[in-house]
Amino acid sequence: MCIPPKTQIAAFDVASWEVDAEFGVFPQGARAKDAVFAPDSPPEPVIIPGRRYLFKRSRQNYPDQFWAEVVAYRIGCLLGVEVPPAFAAWNSNTKICASLIEWFYVDGQETFMWGGEFLQQMRPEFDRKRGSLHNLKDISALMRLWTRLKILHTDWRQWWVDALLFDALIGNTDRHQDNWGFVFRPDSIRLSPLFDNGTSLGHERLTEKVAQWSNADMDRYIKRGCHHLKWSMDEPTLTKRHLNLLRKALSEWPQTRQTAKQRMDFSEMELAKAFDDLTELDVPVCFSVERRSFMLRLLRRRHELLKELLNEYPATHY
Repeated sequence: MCIPPKTQIAAFDVASWEVDAEFGVFPQGARAKDAVFAPDSPPEPVIIPGRRYLFKRSRQNYPDQFWAEVVAYRIGCLLGVEVPPAFAAWNSNTKICASLIEWFYVDGQETFMWGGEFLQQMRPEFDRKRGSLHNLKDISALMRLWTRLKILHTDWRQWWVDALLFDALIGNTDRHQDNWGFVFRPDSIRLSPLFDNGTSLGHERLTEKVAQWSNADMDRYIKRGCHHLKWSMDEPTLTKRHLNLLRKALSEWPQTRQTAKQRMDFSEMELAKAFDDLTELDVPVCFSVERRSFMLRLLRRRHELLKELLNEYPATHY
């Protein structure tokens, strides 16, 4: 199911790229970001001429966080799920490093709306800032309605299981109500690619602090990982943990299990090769061998745990 990733030979310098002056109308997200347009003659074929890209910086406390976006894209390709292409980039004038993320819908032909827009309509008390009412039961009701109206052209149950699987593999804790949504065309609606994946892959851990972690330390860290959303308003908090929420979804939608298992059918060697070239890119904030080693260790262990979960039949209680 692997999707061939778009890879780069060198980090992209956006200093001369045109800045999108209208991007300020998109305030979502905690990390500083700009929108830029690719030149008509891009530096490499993987960049689309004239396309808008998001130049997304790291949080100040975690200067190499932007690499998580790039690695997450490569992992999405390995799984065969749609993630916007992400590259390593910098601005040679400001010396700022960031991920460069391809815009995932076509301006003038498509429009995009965040999931939170609709959840707030369903529940007027929905808090868009905190998203404490974000749950899959409400989301399912919306999806079923649009499916009955024959305007949603996505297998939404499989999409959500794939999203939960991807987030569990990379340890993403930030799939909030405005980190997924719908792409509208005049005659149809589809679910968006899985964007905004930088709060993942242990980005907040200093490599010198985790170098000596035991396997038990690693497992404790992984098992504490929680998703942003929960199954329903009535479910206990423990269901938000990555493995528990995925297990619940698989038990409710067993028809999605086989595809999920196929997505995880890759080897440790393929996992290691998925992003090993990134350490060779020359940017002021490099992708260090130590950071790669820690990410790979996390991914290998999560891969093991997820394969065990997917082989459970029938699904056990959570």
